[in-house]
Amino acid sequence: MDGRVRIRHPALLHDHVAHTAKTGMEAVPGVHAVECNTLSGSLLIHYDSSALPRERLFALGEAWARYLDAVLAGKPATPPQA
Repeated sequence: MDGRVRIRHPALLHDHVAHTAKTGMEAVPGVHAVECNTLSGSLLIHYDSSALPRERLFALGEAWARYLDAVLAGKPATPPQA
């Protein structure tokens, strides 16, 4: 559905990681809301598709996936910037 995307990752099962991802995605211009579910390890992102093209959102998603992979592996990582 345009204007909404769900991201799932095992690292999002951890409260502190999910909070970091939620806060980071909320700072992205064009993102209206981010819902976090640590039971399912997912973020539901509501965004304005005219202000935030899907390609840009996917590029941010890939950057977050690399961060989450590093966190899950116990490696030092810095959250992506909006």
